[in-house]
Amino acid sequence: MSLQISALLGVIVTLVIAIYAFKKQQLTEKGTIAAMLVGITLFSLGGWSWFALLVFFFLSSSLLSKYKKTQKFEFTKEHEKRDQRDVWQVFANSLPAAVVAAVYFIYPSPAVFAAFVAAVATVNADTWATEIGLLDKKTYWILSGKPAKQGRSGAVSVTGLVAAAVASVFITVSALALSALNNLLLQSYSFEEVFATQFIGGIPFILMVAFSGFFGCIADSVLGATVQARYCCPKCKKMTEKVFHGCGTRTTIKQGFALLDNDSVNFLASIAGGVFAYCLALVFL
Repeated sequence: MSLQISALLGVIVTLVIAIYAFKKQQLTEKGTIAAMLVGITLFSLGGWSWFALLVFFFLSSSLLSKYKKTQKFEFTKEHEKRDQRDVWQVFANSLPAAVVAAVYFIYPSPAVFAAFVAAVATVNADTWATEIGLLDKKTYWILSGKPAKQGRSGAVSVTGLVAAAVASVFITVSALALSALNNLLLQSYSFEEVFATQFIGGIPFILMVAFSGFFGCIADSVLGATVQARYCCPKCKKMTEKVFHGCGTRTTIKQGFALLDNDSVNFLASIAGGVFAYCLALVFL
């Protein structure tokens, strides 16, 4: 495979998608640049199918964020960020996958591929769990199982957990389908200069990676409940994830660590899902 040709295609495809997302106000300016960097890296080092998998995550999460948006606003207004993805959100959700793609380029193996898919499955599971789970009126604290406030980091619901499992399976099966299509194109056409043969796993691979993505999502909730920063507005007396509350008052930290915001937690959870899948794959594949 020619890295130069693949990189050139990556630049063209990523540029088109990033500009479209920016015009649709799904990305900020810096978020658009970050998305392009990640996209080019994935396309160049992992191949078009790896890049497409991240696009699947981005499209599905963007569509779900608009689903019953008005109903969910009441439970997300105290969150640090919503809607448009900025540079940190883009990197939190995709940088681990891009790093794994670089590792795979140097050391291709089924275990590394499993880590990549699980990293994407984790952020997809977390997004689906949040967007769909917010509509469930019964939410529970991840650490105790006791009732918890809707929308709070660390709160889970039955609907959200089911959505997370489905989201993880969706990404895992999509990854294998894209790999199969990639290999079919290689057999049917002379694309060796651009495409590389991709690994296709069976049922054990799907079970391991899908479970790892779900595991990463659970890790996200646990981290959100324990170490993620939560603040209190001294004026409104309300808990929030924002350093500056909606009223304009600077908040004071009451829980967790200031350096660990929602983006940091997403980043760590994605790594957790990827590492877990890598370890399982080393043992069982």
